[in-house]
Amino acid sequence: MDFVPAKKNRSLIINVTSLIDVMFLLLIFFMVSSTFKNQPAINLVLPRSATAEETVVTPTVLYLTSDGRVFLNDRLMSEADLGGMLRQLQGATGEDRVVIRADENAPHGAVVELIDLVKQSGYTRVSISARPGSR
Repeated sequence: MDFVPAKKNRSLIINVTSLIDVMFLLLIFFMVSSTFKNQPAINLVLPRSATAEETVVTPTVLYLTSDGRVFLNDRLMSEADLGGMLRQLQGATGEDRVVIRADENAPHGAVVELIDLVKQSGYTRVSISARPGSR
């Protein structure tokens, strides 16, 4: 007497729901526990100033590296193209303020030349960026 009929074509069923749940939990854990650091493309060491203030609105930013390279909003510019680009940017945005972020080892003459070029391009408000704190 055989009461249990013989099963034909037995297949193995793997329940992957719990595996998917574990994978989502791991994904969420790594996303929450990861820190994202903003890596600047331009390596500068700004000089320190006891009276430095933080600006909330970031206008056009010029970067001057210690080796004399000039970047306009993270884009490398030649000195010949910089004046035209500044005039074009001012016409497009209507902004009359520029922030210069010069490396503390940049030559003083290069900073003065950059300020002069900015003023000749039509900008009236030029700010120089610095790190807060005293020497």
